[in-house]
Amino acid sequence: MKKLLIATVAVLVGAAAADLARAAPAATPWSWTGFYIGGNVGYSWGNWDSTSVAAIFPGSPGFTTTDSPNVQGAVAGGQTGYNWQFAPQWLVGIEGDIDWSGEQASDGATVSTSIHIPSTGFCDSHGPCTLTVTGMSTNTWNLDWFATIRGRLGWVADQTWLFYGTGGVAFAGAQFSNASTATATITGRGGAVEPGFPITTASAFSETTTRVGFAVGAGVEKMLSQSMSVKIEYLFMDFGSHTFLAGTGFDTNVRMIDNVIRGGVNWKF
Repeated sequence: MKKLLIATVAVLVGAAAADLARAAPAATPWSWTGFYIGGNVGYSWGNWDSTSVAAIFPGSPGFTTTDSPNVQGAVAGGQTGYNWQFAPQWLVGIEGDIDWSGEQASDGATVSTSIHIPSTGFCDSHGPCTLTVTGMSTNTWNLDWFATIRGRLGWVADQTWLFYGTGGVAFAGAQFSNASTATATITGRGGAVEPGFPITTASAFSETTTRVGFAVGAGVEKMLSQSMSVKIEYLFMDFGSHTFLAGTGFDTNVRMIDNVIRGGVNWKF
């Protein structure tokens, strides 16, 4: 994926060098006006600040923990749009795109606590014993896909270069999952495990949601011919906050922001 981005940059740099070496501009004016369709590849990343409230059982008071996983991965997709060059150096347009995303992050934690029980009637060994509870939890964050509908405002240089800003609405499919186990063990005199122990319980929850937010960014595009161009662009996307797994005892509020850098190719009709 990085090689494809590097190749796109290399094409842009090479095109710029060729333009500088050219003695005169093209005899026939080039136009950006028209419909286009294309594909893109790139990389995306973002810190999804998360706050979890893990309860012993649903509805009971819980423990609050925070995390800031770096969700990251490759992206690939397609785009289509229309440009209108209304002056020699100015352009407006609209573009829609949809990308598959491999963004993911996961982490795990283990917590153990022990309680000494002095009562002689609690344990089968009729003496002091110790209750130990060990909990293990793994959280996973995913951005499965995203799409945008954006306006573009650009400045055209030397007929074949386009420098643009862009912004609009963004959509995304996000997922959060939690898998947890809790093991209780009672040990009596001499460390012997009491009959019937250990006892283990397990739970697994997952939720997928579609989010709506906004996207802003900028890019540069170079015409290689009247029907083909290459580009590289950056987008910042904000999808707000959502509480996943509400009411399960593992309620987790996630703040979803994302950065995307990608290279693409367009064919104009």
